[in-house]
Amino acid sequence: MIRLPSAANPEVSIVVLLDGSAEMGERCLRAIADGEDSVSTETILLLNDPDPSLESLARSTSGAKLVMSRANAGPGVGWNLGATVAKAPRVASLHEDSEPSPGWLAPLVETMTETGAGAVGSRLFNHDGTIQNCGWVLFSDGSHAQINTMSAPETAASTEPTPADFLSGAAMLVNLEAADTFGRWDERFQPAVYGDIDITTAMWSRGRLVLSVPNSEVRHMSGSFDTRPNSPLTGPRLRLYLYERHCQRFLDKWGTALGNRAAPPPNLEPESVRLATEAALVHTDARAKLVREGGWKPAEQEPRAEHTFTGIAEPVIKEGDDAYTVAPQLVDALIEAEHETVAGYCSWLIEREADLAKRLHEAGGHMEALRTHATHLENEYGIAIARLDAIQSRMVWRLGSFVLRALRRARQALSRGASRASS
Repeated sequence: MIRLPSAANPEVSIVVLLDGSAEMGERCLRAIADGEDSVSTETILLLNDPDPSLESLARSTSGAKLVMSRANAGPGVGWNLGATVAKAPRVASLHEDSEPSPGWLAPLVETMTETGAGAVGSRLFNHDGTIQNCGWVLFSDGSHAQINTMSAPETAASTEPTPADFLSGAAMLVNLEAADTFGRWDERFQPAVYGDIDITTAMWSRGRLVLSVPNSEVRHMSGSFDTRPNSPLTGPRLRLYLYERHCQRFLDKWGTALGNRAAPPPNLEPESVRLATEAALVHTDARAKLVREGGWKPAEQEPRAEHTFTGIAEPVIKEGDDAYTVAPQLVDALIEAEHETVAGYCSWLIEREADLAKRLHEAGGHMEALRTHATHLENEYGIAIARLDAIQSRMVWRLGSFVLRALRRARQALSRGASRASS
């Protein structure tokens, strides 16, 4: 049995989103159980419409609070639900595809305490040991890039906490008091994508630092949300659809605040991404300096989070000492939202396929025109070759006639010369 932390008066509430793979979930939970003892914590497991194997895994653990949702809450709604039952003033979010290293939480707590940061995040690593990211930068159009050894080698080499435009919710510590000033996680980005971008942007807007902490290490598989079993919301293009939809929502909310950000890279070539990332970090570092020196002034009216789903009187219902269930009203709303997202996703795919078919038809017409042109050129080439052969033949004939005439004249001249000599 996996025994998870369950302090009576925790400094941090660890909220784990479990919604896909029981195998990944077990690795995550064992890492939590084995890896932290210097920070008093409690563990909250959000069972996000789980399959039987994942539910069985969660119920076989001890010490954790269980929050059961029979609909896809996603990260944003999920973190809000977890925070509802959390005792601690700080919430550490983890995805099931995250494996925290021993001692991962203490550096986050220490950094937040020393700097007053609103959010701090672990340095994420790929499973081969390479750095996945030290946070992200955000560009003026709402697009973004990871901060890593390829895009920002100096930042990645730092041993001190470094500012980032935003952090990944896969391993992030959030100060709930700071988050309460703008409404915590914004549920307009349900079921996924842009929720962690939004909450860290909101922290910056309130004059709170957002820092990546190199001494906190977490391995992160990445991309588990779009491979959920038995779900219509899956597939390699789902992330792009949600990115486009939620990027526009993010720009509608924060567009005026992004005007001074760096421009996105013109292409995805490594050098272009590196230059754009470094340019973005200049703005990030300048913003961090203003906050540290007390020169940051929030706008008079900062956007607030929307609670489309959890904005009801009792989103979580207690069923036992450490067991909670999501209110039926909220489950119905989440199911309806998923149906709407599926319908939008399907329409988006149809539009994309129609556009692709149109471009393929246009390309086919262009290819046919090229083939016709090639045939015409081939015919012209054949005619040109025939003409050249004819010209060459006439030239050879004329040259032969000229040589024969020259020989006859030479013989005639020799004959005349011989006749004069004999006389």
